[in-house]
Amino acid sequence: MWNMDFVIPSLLVLTVLLIFYFARPRLPNQLNRAFLFLLVSDIATIVTDFLATCADNAYHSLPLWLVSVLNLLFFLAYILRSSLFLRFTAVLVKLNRVGFTWPKALSYFILLVCEAIVVTSPLTGAVYTVDAMGYHRGPLYVILALSSFAFLLLGINLLFRFRKSIRKSALISAMAYHAILIAGNVLRILFPQYLVMNVFCLLAILVIYLAFENPDLYITDRGPAFNTRAFTDWLDDPQHRKDGRILGFAIRNYNDERSMYGGIQMDEGLGLIIAWLKKQFPDLLLFYLRGGNFCVAGAEDTEWEQVRKKILERFQAPWQAESVDLNLSATCVEIRLADRTDSPDRIVNTLIYALDQARDSADIEQTLMSEETLRQIDRQIEIKRYLDTALEHNTVEVFLQPIVDSHTQQIVAAEALARLRNDRGELIPPGLFIPIAEKHGSINLLGEQVMRKVCAFIRDYDVLGMGLRWINVNLSPIQCMHSNLPDLFSSILTEYGVSANQIHLEITEESMINYSEQEKQIESLRQFGFQLALDDYGSGFSNLHQVKKIAFSNIKLDMKIVWDYIHDRDALLPSLVHAFRQMGFSITAEGIETQEMAEAMAEIGCDYLQGYVFSKPLPVDNFTKILQPCSE
Repeated sequence: MWNMDFVIPSLLVLTVLLIFYFARPRLPNQLNRAFLFLLVSDIATIVTDFLATCADNAYHSLPLWLVSVLNLLFFLAYILRSSLFLRFTAVLVKLNRVGFTWPKALSYFILLVCEAIVVTSPLTGAVYTVDAMGYHRGPLYVILALSSFAFLLLGINLLFRFRKSIRKSALISAMAYHAILIAGNVLRILFPQYLVMNVFCLLAILVIYLAFENPDLYITDRGPAFNTRAFTDWLDDPQHRKDGRILGFAIRNYNDERSMYGGIQMDEGLGLIIAWLKKQFPDLLLFYLRGGNFCVAGAEDTEWEQVRKKILERFQAPWQAESVDLNLSATCVEIRLADRTDSPDRIVNTLIYALDQARDSADIEQTLMSEETLRQIDRQIEIKRYLDTALEHNTVEVFLQPIVDSHTQQIVAAEALARLRNDRGELIPPGLFIPIAEKHGSINLLGEQVMRKVCAFIRDYDVLGMGLRWINVNLSPIQCMHSNLPDLFSSILTEYGVSANQIHLEITEESMINYSEQEKQIESLRQFGFQLALDDYGSGFSNLHQVKKIAFSNIKLDMKIVWDYIHDRDALLPSLVHAFRQMGFSITAEGIETQEMAEAMAEIGCDYLQGYVFSKPLPVDNFTKILQPCSE
């Protein structure tokens, strides 16, 4: 006789899980399908186990063929269930990406051989027999335990081989349900009179559900839409990448709108948007990617033009929340997944980056992103990754470009320039990574690292003995807006024992546009002893009144007006230089590439020269070598 106390509770729990599975939104991906097959097979195994056990106990009152068939169905379901645990593990580690491997071939072989032995057992008695004396185990009954252990060992092998392809938490959970199944098989062998294996399978399925299938892991709290994690997992399915397309749209000025309307009203508005999208496009998957970014995804043959137009038209009317009407606007971008061969995380980052760019675009009706645009976005994301890594590990480099006396052409100063390298050790132009640092809020940390490394250079080298009077350090307009900038720079000087007069801060003419907002910080910098240079004069909109008000010590002429003067020597630039010198400013001419240019700029009164004719920006060690002659 068998004890079936655990059967009914297990079956009830599985039934609840199955109902809950279909009642909540689910991603149409391979992992969910693998879980559904496993869930159904476990229910089938428990039901056939229960029926077969009842038949075996009451064999004398039932047709023997029915008892035999019920046992046959149980053994088939039991072995299939064991193989489906392995199939779930295979999908989890993305085994389908690597083609037909030996674990897959071996699992199919074990399944087919075991099922064939079971199917023929009514004739051969290999696994079981049913006769007038009832049910009997056959000589190959052990095949149930052996096949189960074989599938578990193959699963553990897959987890070990592909452990780097899944998250650490997922690996731990997968090892946990394998350990539970092994324990269940051991107890089944030790206590065959108890039907405990079903309980351990249920525990394993619960672990899988909580770790991988819990709907709350994938549903955003803004409404019935999937979140970013769900979007990433959906993109991980090769079939979706083959014939899918995504339409992303973003609420323009989302942070400003949220500040204006308030968080509660804005969250209510997001819920209204999600509810409208679900109603209008029931056949498309809806994702909310945070920060006012949405995405609808579906097959390539969807009428995407109509979807895009309908979304943009809806945003022309207010979203009526309970307490306020939200007047929002949106912009869209489309990406064909067939064009993408990179990782899901990379695609998500590309989409969000594209949406960020679209927010700032004057064109709200963005079209399908071209391959060239996607490559540019990928390049920007890659540069941002290099920048974040360099800032995290303090590996931003400082190059120095000489500034020479216009009359002696001896090096008297230098400009410090930030430099970044990619994984291959190649330099990334500052024109590419500086705007990214400014846009994503890392320019302050970048500027701090440059200041520290310049101060370390001054501390560690006898710069005065080598003829170097000061070093220019650039400030971006965003840095100038930082309220604690003067205190930060002053503390760095103290930390490295450097005098403020050894550092000249270059402020671009562009930053003068919002001078009134920066006046306090600039004045504080001057009070701490820093001298200020106006960089790129002639490229922006500053006027002489602003220049005089700030009392710069040096004016750096933009290379464009220097080159224009060399090609057309009118009286404007000499008069401007003369006026600046009368006001007490020294003058530096940038972009000097020939000796003729150097002599021309010295003739009109420039004090200092900077350009490739003297030297390109150099790493610190190389720069000190060209300084050596100055100290002799």
